[in-house]
Amino acid sequence: MQNFLLDIIFPQHCCCICREPGRFNTRRPWCQHCRENMEKLRHIAPLCDKCGKYIDEYDSLCADCRNEEPLFHIARAVGPYDESYRIAIKVLKFLGRRFLAVQMGQMMAETVLDEPRFWPIDMVIPVPASRGHFEQRGFNQTELLAVQISKKIKVKTVADILQRVKETPAQRELSKPEREKNLLYAFAVTDPRRIRGKNILLVDDVYTTGSTSKECTKTLLEAGAARVSVITWATGCGF
Repeated sequence: MQNFLLDIIFPQHCCCICREPGRFNTRRPWCQHCRENMEKLRHIAPLCDKCGKYIDEYDSLCADCRNEEPLFHIARAVGPYDESYRIAIKVLKFLGRRFLAVQMGQMMAETVLDEPRFWPIDMVIPVPASRGHFEQRGFNQTELLAVQISKKIKVKTVADILQRVKETPAQRELSKPEREKNLLYAFAVTDPRRIRGKNILLVDDVYTTGSTSKECTKTLLEAGAARVSVITWATGCGF
């Protein structure tokens, strides 16, 4: 019913990625050519066994994970932060095309279902948006994605446990050390009793340096979570 209403409110007459004219909806937000291209991009290179970044075929871990192993159990993404994947998340975030979260979230859920190391999962938690971004966009894209993931994997999304308690500048223009410093103590758990001993699936939109995922993971584990795994729509390269 919700998807039907989204299709009525946001009728789509072109592919959200390449703008090819046609009839599109929540189940088919992009054209056949873009869909095939996205599938090819998923297999452009091997993945870091820990964080899921695309890496050189001779390595099992990316440079960052070799230097300092993240606290999360595993992180994976649907595809690389490039071409179609980059456009899709930007259209969702910056153009407010919320209907895209339906298909994107389902693809993220399929990635979770296909990786046994994600399981078991007790709850799905989205990375909270900053107040400024929420007021600007009117929604938190990670929560929209988390809700769609929950529907497919049959695990409840809990969006009120992890909160952003420090407003931080935008991460886009910052270096990796600056991002980590920027996010230090930026998150807090509202009620540690609710996550004590739980296996958590953390949902974010993009994994580049991993600063956000790592700081959220640290916060959740310090509050008593048993394990945190991360799923994102797109990820960077770790050569």
